[in-house]
Amino acid sequence: MIGFPYRVRMRYTLAQAEAFYWVARLGSFRAAADHLNLTQPTISLRVKELERIFGSALFDRASYKPIPTALAATILGDVERMLAQADYVELRAKGAMPARSMLRIGAAETFAIRILPDLLAQLACEREDLQVTVTVDLSTQLERMLLEHAIDIAFLADPRASERIRIIPLWEVEYVWVVAQSLKVKGDLATPEALAELALFTNGLPSPLHTTLLFWFGLRGIVPRRVNTCNTLPVIALLAGAGTGAALIPREMIEMFTGAPPLRVLDADPPVPNGNICAAWREGAPEANDCAYLTTVAQRLIRHRSGER
Repeated sequence: MIGFPYRVRMRYTLAQAEAFYWVARLGSFRAAADHLNLTQPTISLRVKELERIFGSALFDRASYKPIPTALAATILGDVERMLAQADYVELRAKGAMPARSMLRIGAAETFAIRILPDLLAQLACEREDLQVTVTVDLSTQLERMLLEHAIDIAFLADPRASERIRIIPLWEVEYVWVVAQSLKVKGDLATPEALAELALFTNGLPSPLHTTLLFWFGLRGIVPRRVNTCNTLPVIALLAGAGTGAALIPREMIEMFTGAPPLRVLDADPPVPNGNICAAWREGAPEANDCAYLTTVAQRLIRHRSGER
């Protein structure tokens, strides 16, 4: 008998992933079975097999309807993308779709709001062969995803230099302190001493925005008492607009928050260090030429936007 020195790992199937996805989306095993034209026991078995492979439950079955667990919520988006890609591969194999390149784009919120819509519109006109998926997240998360090959190109703030990562600066971002019109700040001047006792709103650590906030206070040897974090700039603006504290955000975002309460920009002493929005991708990767092309289009749009001001 031949012995194997390693353990064969059980892999899940698309059928199991599909069963899990539709139970989570439709809220019941019966609805998933009807949608997939299968029996309910078949759906239940496939989900149980998937749970056995993962070693953890995907649904809490204690109530009348299955409740997704934390694990299910974590992987649901990944499973959705995987199933969409599987459908795409099947259509390609059957000749139902023309050959297209797939480019996975990661974008920080500043880039996504200012440039991304025009960038994708330009892409649709110039490169019909290029299909994209977009992830909007904090710059630190995008940097990690790029290094882990989860995305192909990242448009992000202040990336760290890494081996074989090409970084192209796009534009400088001015970070400013903002408060509600109704909030009184001594002298209308943002100083570490004046803001230290206020509630502060910004992105979470280790984001460039949060790092800049702590660095700015550190210039005066002060540690702020209440730093509240949120992962979206529009909500941060809303929190500051409510009059309960101050927020550190990119200046260019203020004019885009037309639905938010009016904000007042404070002069800062010491000045807040600026950030840089950059494009970053892996040198030598198969999609490197597409990433360079996309960066060139972004630069063109940025120059056009700057000319409008």
